[in-house]
Amino acid sequence: MNNKLRDFVKRNYKTPGTALDLGAGDYFDVACMNQLGWKCVGVDQNTGTDLENAYLSPEAPFDLVFSNYVIHKLHNKEQLIKTAYDNLKNGGRLFIHTFDESDPISKNGLNKEFLNKLIVDSQFHNIEILIIDFYDNEEGHKHWHKILEVTAVK
Repeated sequence: MNNKLRDFVKRNYKTPGTALDLGAGDYFDVACMNQLGWKCVGVDQNTGTDLENAYLSPEAPFDLVFSNYVIHKLHNKEQLIKTAYDNLKNGGRLFIHTFDESDPISKNGLNKEFLNKLIVDSQFHNIEILIIDFYDNEEGHKHWHKILEVTAVK
């Protein structure tokens, strides 16, 4: 599981709730969230959900919407933020990890100012955007990344 996501959840929630993973990929984070007692569902293009377009889960609203390493791949980045907002409860939280534009490996990284504008324009508040140095220890990787961590509240 994304360790930063796990730490964010432990820091911000006293009890498990409901969560939506936008761009779930192999559903690893979904499975880990479920093991932590959360009711977590995920969507991905592999399940027929095109995150370039509006998506409202039949299980919405959620306490948490998260997306790891997806937004930088999308042409319609605004739609992912709008989808997150539309699927959250009032007071629900957003968590995003993506590559910073200064990341030496990523060709499509974003910058802090651009992401901040997207989040502000979508009416989120309590916005925090951090740049994190992260060592990718996966087999065949073994290198450092510059990651943008975005958190906000609806």
